[in-house]
Amino acid sequence: MLKTGYNLVREHAIREFHADVERRYGLKRPVTLSAIALLRHIQRSQRLPHPVVAVTGFADLWRAIPPEQHAELSRWLYRLFFLRMNWLQNENPYLYFVLPESVTFQYGANLQLRLSADVYVDMSDVFGHLTQEHTAHYHHNFNVSQV
Repeated sequence: MLKTGYNLVREHAIREFHADVERRYGLKRPVTLSAIALLRHIQRSQRLPHPVVAVTGFADLWRAIPPEQHAELSRWLYRLFFLRMNWLQNENPYLYFVLPESVTFQYGANLQLRLSADVYVDMSDVFGHLTQEHTAHYHHNFNVSQV
């Protein structure tokens, strides 16, 4: 489903979406950016290369740092998204964070990504409360102040 805002999507679901976006929505095939490249665009308020962006490597941001720094990374991302909220709303892109099949969703009061057997990252700390669209897709609009 094409939704503006932040979309966390399992890898198998994004493949189906890519195949369908041109036929169903009349848009060119989505562009893929690394999480770092997307964060640079957002931080610099640079126009994205396409209205539909598949973002890879998002879960790897937490894998790259020690677990004791995960909360700090989540807060930094939240602040960045909060500071650029109006810019993102004006740009109105469809951002799809592609999560590998090895990263699982932990269902409960808040969506958590299970990166490994003992490492969990709470996505509500980054985006606010995400809405489940279906089993492989969670969404939140650009208004991250709804934590």
